[in-house]
Amino acid sequence: MRKLDGWVGWAVGGWAAAAALFHIWTAYAGVWEPREMRGAHLLFLLPLGFLLFPATARSPRDRATVVDLAWAAAALGACGWVIANAHALTERWEGVHPVTLTQVLIGTVLVLAVLEASRRSVGLWFFVTTLAFLAYLVAAPWLPGVFRSPRAYSYPRLIEMFFLYADEGVLGTLTGISSNILMIFILFASFMLHSGVGQFFMDISIALAGRFRGGPAKVAVVSSGFYGTVSGSSVADCYATGTFTIPLMKRIGYRPEIAGAIEACASCGGPLMPPIMGAGAFIMAELTGIPYAQIIVAAVLPAVLYYAGIMATVHWEALRHGIGTMHADMPSIASMLRRGLLFAPFATILYFLHAGYSPSKAALYSLLTAVVVSWFAGQSPMTPRRVFDTMGEAMRSGVIIASVLAASGLIVAAMSRTGVALAFSSAIINLSGGYVVVALFLVFVVISVLGTGIPTTPAYILAVTVGGAALQNMGIDLLAAHLFVFYYAVLADVTPPVAVTAFAGAQLAGANPMTTGWQATRFGIGGFLAPFLFAFQPPLLMRGAWAEIAVAFVSALVGIAALSAAVAGHMFGPLTWPWRLGLIAVSLAAIGPSLTVSLASSAVLLAFGIWDARRARPTGWRTPPRSPRG
Repeated sequence: MRKLDGWVGWAVGGWAAAAALFHIWTAYAGVWEPREMRGAHLLFLLPLGFLLFPATARSPRDRATVVDLAWAAAALGACGWVIANAHALTERWEGVHPVTLTQVLIGTVLVLAVLEASRRSVGLWFFVTTLAFLAYLVAAPWLPGVFRSPRAYSYPRLIEMFFLYADEGVLGTLTGISSNILMIFILFASFMLHSGVGQFFMDISIALAGRFRGGPAKVAVVSSGFYGTVSGSSVADCYATGTFTIPLMKRIGYRPEIAGAIEACASCGGPLMPPIMGAGAFIMAELTGIPYAQIIVAAVLPAVLYYAGIMATVHWEALRHGIGTMHADMPSIASMLRRGLLFAPFATILYFLHAGYSPSKAALYSLLTAVVVSWFAGQSPMTPRRVFDTMGEAMRSGVIIASVLAASGLIVAAMSRTGVALAFSSAIINLSGGYVVVALFLVFVVISVLGTGIPTTPAYILAVTVGGAALQNMGIDLLAAHLFVFYYAVLADVTPPVAVTAFAGAQLAGANPMTTGWQATRFGIGGFLAPFLFAFQPPLLMRGAWAEIAVAFVSALVGIAALSAAVAGHMFGPLTWPWRLGLIAVSLAAIGPSLTVSLASSAVLLAFGIWDARRARPTGWRTPPRSPRG
C-alpha cells in the first residue's frame, strides 16, 4: 500500500474521510435507492484502490502515476454515470430492453475497473480466478458434458449481466451488502481499536493467561480471540497481536515455526468469532434470510470450541517441551478496572441488536460510544486528528472489501447463468452415495481447493454456491450448512500451499512459511473438526433445550481436548502411539452425534485424564519454570 505525503496525501485522506462520512450518514439516515447507493459506494472507494495500491511491485510507493490517475478518473466517471441514470436503469427490464452503446461502454469501463482494483488490493490469484469464471461463461456453450451451458450470450448481454442486473454483477446484492452494512462495521472496528480497546484486550489476555505454563502462547490465543471480535480479519489480527506475542514465545523456548503457527492459528479464528465475523455473518444473513443476530448467537459455541482446541494443544505442547511462564510486566487490576469502560461499545451494540435495531444502526451507535469512552478510559482520546486518521485507515480496508465483493458479483453471475452450481451439487450427492459424512468431506475438499489464495469472503461465496445446496438436499440445516462452508473458507488461510495468515506469522517469527503452515494446521485440528460437530449436533448452534446444549458442548470440549493431546503426543505425561490412537478413537466417539455414546466416551476420557495426571505427577504438576532467557 502506498504512503502518500504532502498535499496529495491530505487530498486522498480527505476523500477517504468523505467516504467514511457518507457511510456514517447513510447508516443513520437510511440508505439510498439500491443503484444510487451502490454507485456512490463504488464512486468513493474504487478510485482509492488505484491511488493507494500500486499496479506492480516496481510502481512508485510515494506517488500515484498517470496511469493510476487515469484509472481513478475512469472509475469515478463510470460510477457517476450510474448515479445520474439510476432511475432509468431501475425502470428498464433485464434481458428485454436493448443494451445501448453508452451502457456497453460504461459497463465495460466499470467491470475492468473493478477487476483491476481487486487485482491490486487483493492479489493476482483472485484476479485470475475471477477471469477463469468469466471465461467459462463465454466458452460454456461449446464445452462437452456437464460443463456445457445451453445458452450463449452476446457481448452487450454479457455487459448487461455484469453491470445492469439488480442482483448480480458489480452492482448486485454483494455490493449492496458492502455499501449498506459492511462499511459501517469496518468503521466501527477501526474506531474500537484506535480508542484503546486493542491494548485493553492485550492487557486482559496477559492478566488471564500470562502467569500459566506456555504463557505467551496462551496470551496469543486469548488476545487473538478478543481482537478478532473487533477486526474480523485473520491477517490483521496476526500482525496486531503477533508483534507482541511471537517474540515472547521465542524468548521462553518456542521454535520460530511453532511460535508463528500458534499465532496464525489463533488469529485465524478472528473471522469466526462473533459479533463481527468479518463479512461472513452479513453475507450469510443475506443469502439465507436468517437474521444477523441469530447467526452470531449460533456461532458462539463453535468459536469457543475452536479456541479451546488451540488452547488445549498449546498446553499439552508446553508440558511436553517443559515451556515455562512469561517474563513481562503484568497489568494491574486497578488499571484494568479503570479502563473497564472500554467494554461499553460492546454493550451498546448488543443492546441495540437485542432491541431490534438494524445491524448498521447498532454499529453506528457503538462507534459513537467508542469515541466518547476514549476520552474517559482510553489511553489515546479520539481527537479530531485521530478521528480523521481512523476514518482514512478504515476506508483503506474498505477498498479491499468493496473490490472483492464487486468482483465476486461477477463470479456469482457466471455461476448462476451456466448452471455449474446445480451440476456440482448433483455431483456431490452422487459421489457421496447418500452418506452425509462423505458429502461433508467432499465439500470440505472443494472449499480447501477454492480457498487457495482467495480471500475468505469470495471463497465462502463460491463454496456455498456450489456446495451449500448439496448439503441442504442431504438434510443438513440451512444455517449449519452455511457455517460449515464458512469455517473451511476461513481455515484455508492457515493450510498450505497458500496460507496467507500462516505466512504472516512466519514472517513475524522469521520461520519457514510452509513449515509454519503445516504446524498451524496441526494446532488447529480441533477447529477443523468443529464444523462436522455442529453439522450433526444442532445443540452446538444453540438449538434445543439448555440441557442438550450443555451436554453437547461439554462432550465436544472434552473430546477436542483429548484429541489435541493425541495430536501433541502428550497429555500430563508422554503418550505412546497405542495410547494416542486409543485417544483419537474415543475422542471421535465423544464428539459424535449419539448423546449416550458422547456421555460415556467423555467419562472415559475424563477418567483417563485423571489417571494420566497422577501418573505424571512428579513432572507434570510441578511449578512451571521460568525461562532462563527471559
